[in-house]
Amino acid sequence: MIIRHRTLAATIAVAACFALAACGGSTSPAATSSPGTSDAPSSSSSAPTAAPGGKFSVAIEQPQSLVPSNCYDLYCANVLNAMFTGLFRFSTLPGGTVEPVHTELTKSISTADGGKTWTFEINPGWTFTNGEAITSKTFVDTWNFAALGTNGQQLGFVFGDSQLNVVGYSDVSDEKAPKAQTMSGLKIVNDTTWTMALVAPLGKGLLENFVAGPQIFPMPSVAMTDPDAFSKQPIGNGHYLMKEPWVPNQKIVIDRNPNYKGTPALADTVEFRIYNDTTAEWADLQAGNLDVEPQLPQSALATAAAVLGDRYVNIPGSLGFGYYAFPQQGTAFKSKDVRIAIAKAINWDDINSKLFYGTQVRAGSFAPKTILGGGEDVCGENCVFDPAAAKAKLASGGGIAGNAIQFAALQGGPNTTSKAVCNQIQTNLGVACTLKLFPDFGTMLEAYANISASDPGFILSGGWAADNPTLQNMIGPSFTTGAANNYIGYSNKSFDALITQGNSAADPAKQVALWQQAEAVLYGDFVAYATSFYNTTYGYSTRVSNVKIDPTAYINISEIAVIAP
Repeated sequence: MIIRHRTLAATIAVAACFALAACGGSTSPAATSSPGTSDAPSSSSSAPTAAPGGKFSVAIEQPQSLVPSNCYDLYCANVLNAMFTGLFRFSTLPGGTVEPVHTELTKSISTADGGKTWTFEINPGWTFTNGEAITSKTFVDTWNFAALGTNGQQLGFVFGDSQLNVVGYSDVSDEKAPKAQTMSGLKIVNDTTWTMALVAPLGKGLLENFVAGPQIFPMPSVAMTDPDAFSKQPIGNGHYLMKEPWVPNQKIVIDRNPNYKGTPALADTVEFRIYNDTTAEWADLQAGNLDVEPQLPQSALATAAAVLGDRYVNIPGSLGFGYYAFPQQGTAFKSKDVRIAIAKAINWDDINSKLFYGTQVRAGSFAPKTILGGGEDVCGENCVFDPAAAKAKLASGGGIAGNAIQFAALQGGPNTTSKAVCNQIQTNLGVACTLKLFPDFGTMLEAYANISASDPGFILSGGWAADNPTLQNMIGPSFTTGAANNYIGYSNKSFDALITQGNSAADPAKQVALWQQAEAVLYGDFVAYATSFYNTTYGYSTRVSNVKIDPTAYINISEIAVIAP
């Protein structure tokens, strides 16, 4: 699971996405043609040959926690991915799609009853860096710890009805008075095998995606007895280990694990440097004081290609997108034709080129082609810029009372994108457009939810980055009835049913087809539509090679090589 719900206060902060209608530095489904961009990272042509060993640095922001089941941001996830080996990892396949693949710890995962009960088997002989053996009990204890409400783990919900839906989760999830301490659906078979019973069947592909994130990483017993101390110096089973507690607001240093049972890492030491300013990161990268900057600031995009050359990477297909949502209860946007008119009056190709320098691309769906079932032009003509057709749609929809609309935005920010959109609507549609400013994201959502039937309402600028590379996770969490991230209150029984049917489908092709049908329902209602996909945009120094960041925003820490001086 890609913990990015800002899915993304975390990695590409959702609040920022909502403020700007897009988060610069995530990813998109079509390659850009900007000079100096590349669709695959490579080392500088003048760089010496890389060799195992050495030390490199990576920019991050301060993580909330380094306990895997409490890791709800991409910063902690990248650190933990280097220190732990779970059951699955995400891999970009030759065709470009991202899928979960077995790690060297996993022997098999299977079901004999159509996906309602799953059997997990791990390979023997794996240990944590403190010598504690990793067994089936390790996983069962870890998952029960994560799910128990009184433990306050942010990722415990993964075992609940929105994802895995493990039998007995509802008995343990209450944060004050759980009915039980462990989930009845988890059973130990022997030292290397355990089973997990689910309330409803789950397809193999979706289950593998759900168990591919940090919240599923095995944890030693000390993590559950003293999680606060563990967060300061985690003990893992992965490529790297932490010899000393990390220094808040300064750095996290990890060293290669000499006893790692899988493929060893290349570099001896990795230093995660904690920044609170991406501009400072960019300055350090240019000065040679930083080796990897995973997310370039918008201020760097105009010159990054010229400054870094082929060490500037801008590739499509990440799991993030911006979207606009229309209030269903207000007066201004009741007509579907009016909503389509607004979409057709905005030239996203122009905005993405001039404001984001080709690091975003206009979306025709909610999922890029790096996701199975993604990359289709589901929106069609309704999302194509056409001022004349936009005016015709506005007229057929009866126009807008007062001939004026508003977009939500946050106070204090530049709101450059929202202002550009308003200018285009005024020019191309002849409708007055202003920004409705809010002090924070929560206030914005509260005001949106409280739009009355007699109010005109305002358009919400949203952003999402999925937790895993499935079409289900691109649309389900934001638009399923009652879902935690369904900020716009969308509800359609057909959409919900298709998502649910897809979740339990055993055949991967049928599963994707059902989710695609759900996406078509969503676009048919047109109460929300994706505006742009974000590219994966990063840079690195002349001291390192083989730097890659996949569409899930995970860095290949163990495969980065330090170039010998």
